[in-house]
Formats: sequence, C-alpha cells, structure tokens
Amino acid sequence: MPVAVIRRKAMSLKDILVYLPSAETAPGILNAAISLAQRHEAHLAALHVYDLEWPMMAAVDGYVGPATWQLVIDEAEQAARAKAAQIRKNFEEVTQHENIQAEWRLVEGIVGSVLVQHARYADVTILGRSGQNGTEADLAEEVLFDSGRPVLLLPLSPPCDFAARRVLVGWDGRREAARAVGDALPLIRAAEAVQILSVFTQAVEQESCQVQTEDIARHLARHGATVSASTTMTGGDLKVEDVLLNAAADLGTELLVVGGYGHGRMREMVLGGVTRSLLQGSTIPVLLSH
Repeated sequence: MPVAVIRRKAMSLKDILVYLPSAETAPGILNAAISLAQRHEAHLAALHVYDLEWPMMAAVDGYVGPATWQLVIDEAEQAARAKAAQIRKNFEEVTQHENIQAEWRLVEGIVGSVLVQHARYADVTILGRSGQNGTEADLAEEVLFDSGRPVLLLPLSPPCDFAARRVLVGWDGRREAARAVGDALPLIRAAEAVQILSVFTQAVEQESCQVQTEDIARHLARHGATVSASTTMTGGDLKVEDVLLNAAADLGTELLVVGGYGHGRMREMVLGGVTRSLLQGSTIPVLLSH
C-alpha cells in the first residue's frame, strides 16, 4: 500500500553514544557511528569501560599480601588504560578529521551497568559485534531492557557509510513495536523508502494485520516518511525473524526496526524467539526498543 506524502524537514538524532570495547573492532564501529552522526549533525560520545574485578578475583584465589594485592591492581589498571589510550587515539584522530562534535569517556566499572547508565541520556546507543555472539547479545539485551533507550546493533562487518536509506519495520501492533517506531522516527523520516511488514502465523490474523500495517503507515506518512505497508504469512519451518531478514535482503534494506520483547525473570524464555535471534545473528543493522 504505497502512501503519498509531502516530505518535510526530517527530525534528527542529536546525541549518539557508541561503545568501543576494543582497538580491533573500534574502526568499523566508528565508521558507521560517524556517518550517522554527520547526517544528523549529532554529538557523538564514545564510551570505553574497563573492569578490574577479574584481576582482583584472580588474586583472591591464593593468599596475597597487601603489597602484592596493590601490584595486581596497579598492573591491571595500567594495562586497561594503555588499551583505552589506543582506542581513544583512533577515535580522536577520526572525529577531528571529520570535524564532528565528539567526546571521549573512559570509565572503570562493570561494563553493562556503566553502559546502561550512559545510554539513558543518549538518543541511541550503538553497539558492534566481535564474533562472540553471546557476549554482544547479552550486553545489547541489558542495555535494551534496562536503559529505557533504543539500541542500534551493528552486524559483524558494519557498513562504512551508514545511511539507512531503506528501512524495514517489523510491525505487530504491540507496545514495544510502537516504541521502536517512535525511537527510530528520525531515521524513518530521513529514509528514502520505508517498508512496514507484519508477519502472521495463521490465516485468520491476516485482516487485522493488514489494518494495523496500514494504520502505522498512515501515521508515518503524516510525519513525512515515504512508506509502504504489506503483510506476509510464515510457512513451514520459517520463523518470524527469518521472514524479516529475508524481506530485508530482498528490499536491499539498510536498517531493520523492531520491538524487543521480554519481561523481568521471564526474559530468558521470551528471548528464545525473535529478539534473541536478531541480537545474535542479524547481518544488517537492527534498531531495537523496549
């Protein structure tokens, strides 16, 4: 269902947080983050967190005197700061060259807790991948559910130029999906084309899905988005996340927008579905909100 619109000046992201855990992954993540910041004339803050808990726990395995204990802590902190300095050097060189508003943040603490706190005063938090899917998925999950802000999770090979010209919205009419659309509105309005896709599992759901997708499409059109709506039914062994990623590939999508699901202690069971699969294995950038 194509929707004709009168395009207005797009809203913008103004405060972007990017987490840089290592010197190896930082360049790729930075390229994507910087291109997004440039398009929205946004302030870009890079966060690196080092945790001294593990060296201290290792020292506790055997008896150590006060002098040895302090030596362990000092050596661990020195190594952590040297690693951070390498990442900071790359960050500052690139951001100065690109002439964007940039800020470096170095914090000692538990990574997830620190990242959640900093994410709360950013429009979006960008996380990359290192190939250790469980690690990134767990961290993204923590930020997603505890910060109250959206997460933009990049694929293993981040796009050098993150333009998000074509956006796919996975829509099911739930609160989380509505939140994701609201959080992604600056990106949706700036996109050249937006496709709303509602996936249903039983034929009886088709009519209500069609109505819902058309309603959200009209809402986004009123905000200036160039948007179309469609529905599709899963079949065989195909899961919802497979349908979304297949559609993204067919459309040449550069960004997938979906709601992230899970509630309290039930989170582990719920995350066995769409959210967890996308956190672990999406090959394109995914913006998730809860």
